Amino acid sequence: MSHRASLTSLQLLPRLRAWFGLSQSGLGRCLGLSKMMVSQVERGVRNLPPKAALPQAALTLAQQQAPAAPPAEALDVAALRQHQRRCQLRADQLAYELEGLPERAAWARRRLAALPTLAAVLAPAGTPPPAWLAHFEAEARAELQRSGSTAQALLRLRQAALAHEAAQAEELLAAAS
Repeated sequence: MSHRASLTSLQLLPRLRAWFGLSQSGLGRCLGLSKMMVSQVERGVRNLPPKAALPQAALTLAQQQAPAAPPAEALDVAALRQHQRRCQLRADQLAYELEGLPERAAWARRRLAALPTLAAVLAPAGTPPPAWLAHFEAEARAELQRSGSTAQALLRLRQAALAHEAAQAEELLAAAS
């Protein structure tokens, strides 16, 4: 292998890969070579086969003629509008769901607050409490997991994030118009 050809392949193929965002396999597909062959050419173990010369030259020419920072594609307004609507709809749904949580959390807290009194009245002096009392308590604790202070705070965060995302999408839509 000549020193000049070696340096050209050693430098050119990695540059092409970086420029076009290609892996060795991807560049190999463009050149009609295997990943292993691309690796060997890049390492200087083998020369670039003649069959790959034209695709390599075309890629090199395209690299040289393409601007380094081509203009960005236009926004997909329809997709953005659809996303904005979904975010807003979900934010509205969460706001509606959030409205019912304080009431559900309140009855769960009242149940838990009533437990000492219920246990004292229904199971005095160490007698076993009625079976329903354990279920009464378990339901209250489970409900607080679903609708208590932490659940409400997390739901408010999600709702606010979705509402903000919807508003940001709306701003992008306005700017695109």
